[in-house]
Amino acid sequence: MPIFRTLFLALCLCLVPCLPHAEGLFIIDYGASDDSWDDLQIIPVTSSNQKMSPVYARAAVLYRENDAQGAAALREQALNGDMDALFALAALSRLAEAEKRPPIFGAPAAFWEDWAVRMLGDKEAWFRIGAALFECGRTNGLPKTTLQQMATDALRKAAKLGHPEAMFALAFLSRPYPDTSFQMPKDPGFPIYPSTATGEPEDDSEFWYWVCAGAFYGSARANFAAGILHLNHETKVYNIQKGFEMLSKSLRLGLVPAAKALKKICTSNEKVSVPQYVSCKSSIYYGDIQAKMLDDIAALMYNNDLAKLMMEGNNEYFPEACLTRKEYKEAIHEAEQEFERIKADMLAKKEKHDALYARAKPMFAEMRDAFVAQAKEKAAPAGENATN
Repeated sequence: MPIFRTLFLALCLCLVPCLPHAEGLFIIDYGASDDSWDDLQIIPVTSSNQKMSPVYARAAVLYRENDAQGAAALREQALNGDMDALFALAALSRLAEAEKRPPIFGAPAAFWEDWAVRMLGDKEAWFRIGAALFECGRTNGLPKTTLQQMATDALRKAAKLGHPEAMFALAFLSRPYPDTSFQMPKDPGFPIYPSTATGEPEDDSEFWYWVCAGAFYGSARANFAAGILHLNHETKVYNIQKGFEMLSKSLRLGLVPAAKALKKICTSNEKVSVPQYVSCKSSIYYGDIQAKMLDDIAALMYNNDLAKLMMEGNNEYFPEACLTRKEYKEAIHEAEQEFERIKADMLAKKEKHDALYARAKPMFAEMRDAFVAQAKEKAAPAGENATN
């Protein structure tokens, strides 16, 4: 069975769609689907309202229609400080060069790319350019395969520089767009689950490398993917303890589906054969964390009602009592403490991310000056010839 089909069969056993009340800190979506590469989320989703940037959609249509006036307006938007507009210009200018079209946005791709890198650093800039390329590829009428290949190339740059979320995305994109020169390092510096251990073909080694790299360097989604693979008895990396540990790390890194999966495991061994982890106290613990991450009062009330059934027993869900009042209070207290730790870590990460982008803002004025200078330089020969 192909490794992705195995992965998503296991996911289906553990997950249902998350509730739509995240506060914007926690990652509410695993980020991948087995239905289509178009469903891959390059940037982690932290809100039910988070969708593809309208800037990317508009930029792609402008490019498709070769709308010079609209392209000039979008360029002004980028020069005035819109980061998404800048990433879109970098992405579509690179596509224009591949298609041998004139630079519709008034400068070569290298100009926009270099400024994105100067503002944010190589790692974040190439990650966001890769995301922009992938998002533009969702637009009808644009060369999806070309854009996805370009996105993969950009993400590969970011991943090699150490971007965990680029590593996660690259794991999945390495299947349709492999690096033909890739060789598994003998000593990568982190644990690898080699393709030979799963019965998968050798060319799947790049997938394993990037999943494991993403997990090691702090991608919650990569840890989740690796955890589910270890919990699926159909894979030869089946290891209950390792799978549970990686799901726990994923939760600690802010992924809501990890809390949902861990609660499912602890509540029943009907679907996932891990009886040693089945615990009513742990189920309440993970359920409370999940509800708090989603900021969902209804889910908290449901978890409380579930605890009552566990304590009472003699019902269709719990024929025997499996939770004491003391265990319930301990679970709620421990869940509150863990939630606060996760929240603090996510806030620190968000503040660091916001600070990076805030430091870049003053540089847009410099970019405008540089754009005007390169435009004048490009126009100068034509003006001199006209004078002569």
